[in-house]
Amino acid sequence: MQTPKPFTVYQPVPGQTAKPLFTVHAYTIEQARAVAAAKVAGETIVVAAPEGATR
Repeated sequence: MQTPKPFTVYQPVPGQTAKPLFTVHAYTIEQARAVAAAKVAGETIVVAAPEGATR
């Protein structure tokens, strides 16, 4: 079974180092980008759990 990896979303700050905003846990970078875009846009996020996953 695969384990989700943490992906940190950063906000660029001109003249300084980027500031971390939040962390998304996802299985792929594509999934992380989609979830982060939805979160920033304020949309409802529905993520399907892999087969056999429990809460």
